[in-house]
Amino acid sequence: MDRISELPRDILQQILNFLSQKEAVRISVLSKSWRYNWCIRTNLDLSYNNFRGNKLQFLSVVDNILRRQHDERLSLSEFHLSISQVYPDHTSVFYLKKWVPLLTVIGVKKFRLSVYMSHTHHAYRKPPLKLPPVVFGAESLQDLHLENFEFDRKTIERILPWKHLRSLCLQKVYIEDEILQKIILGSPLLETLNVQGDCRRVGTVNLNHLHNLKYLSLQLCEREVDQYCSFEIHPPSLETIELRYSNISYHTGDDFRNLHSLFISNVRPSSLDRLSSTIFPCLKRLTISNCFGIEEIKLFINAPNILYFEYHGLKVPSISFAATSSKWKSEIYLVYQGSSWLLKLNELLNSLSHSEISLAVDQYCRINGNVMVRENVHNRPIVESLRMGSDLVIVMFFICRPRNIYGYKIKSARLWKFLMERESGNEDELFRGLEEVSIETRVDIREGWRPSTSLDFKLPGLEFRLALKWRNTPL
Repeated sequence: MDRISELPRDILQQILNFLSQKEAVRISVLSKSWRYNWCIRTNLDLSYNNFRGNKLQFLSVVDNILRRQHDERLSLSEFHLSISQVYPDHTSVFYLKKWVPLLTVIGVKKFRLSVYMSHTHHAYRKPPLKLPPVVFGAESLQDLHLENFEFDRKTIERILPWKHLRSLCLQKVYIEDEILQKIILGSPLLETLNVQGDCRRVGTVNLNHLHNLKYLSLQLCEREVDQYCSFEIHPPSLETIELRYSNISYHTGDDFRNLHSLFISNVRPSSLDRLSSTIFPCLKRLTISNCFGIEEIKLFINAPNILYFEYHGLKVPSISFAATSSKWKSEIYLVYQGSSWLLKLNELLNSLSHSEISLAVDQYCRINGNVMVRENVHNRPIVESLRMGSDLVIVMFFICRPRNIYGYKIKSARLWKFLMERESGNEDELFRGLEEVSIETRVDIREGWRPSTSLDFKLPGLEFRLALKWRNTPL
């Protein structure tokens, strides 16, 4: 006797919710009466990419599922829908206009709608699908995610205030700044805002009224003219900021009391320069990546509770930190640019010397054989981790004292000849304070490093490093 099929619908729905959608679909083969039971889950993820029929059949299946949810008064709290785009795509628009009002009646709180190009049309760049205005009439939503749509003025003709919306994500969108501003003005309770796409008219979008905003991720620019959209922010509530190809503005002395994480990539110097006059009392993580013009400014970061700093770029920045209350780490990723570059890198390493420094350097240009930076030999900070794949590692001894050296070049004869000068009693300033050099290996990243006596390693996947002990520093 099939006792499970006799369970009340709400109990059966709860059971299916504990399963993934894939598992719920699999058990539909157990009985004819179970064939469509997976459709009563409170969260559904329907993607044409996983469907074995044509697009019209897929749209019909989605239509039947939503109709069943509505007619049987089922509860659907979360709905993800991914459809392919053909151009023109009047059929998808027709169904979306039909479905969105149903979602409101059914009680959907989280709605994710994305469009992707089918493989057969990928070679032809088509205009993105224009978002039907009906989407902005779903005022009961708490979480809305839209991907690969164009927003025009017709899109927001029917926009209603979203009294419940807490999270808004717009990815790969084409939008004007005025349209984005109107959407945000209608969403006063937002806690999460993620905008990524192309802006047709670059201007300023005001976010000052979003007093509950905690997570902010922005990437909005007009690529053809290389213009970035600017956002005015309300700092006190923000906990995480991720900024790419966009600018933010705020008043000097604004309160960033809750900001824990700040990620900045490809922004203008004006957005960076403002950091020096700001206090970040709770900032734990700071990442700066590939920011044009950063070498032209001097940055001072007042973040007494910083735990982690990361920098990526071609240019060496001039950056320093206020005194910190605990141990912290810095990771620096650079590209070798020549002798003068080494002097700037020495300055950066000294400014970060109160942190545990990891340094990785790529090299694409030739090293000058006459590199001389000995005036800095008395001011070489400790670098915990040094990674590079060339003989540049020898040059690094002029500007720092590495504790651990990684990379295949540590087996090079030139490096060992260099280090053996210390063993022969050479009193070169570069080796002053160097007490011990040892070889260490490991097979698995979960294992600790073990001492070794040879660099002739045959075992596949074996990692190795040089461990250097400097006077007054632990090994």
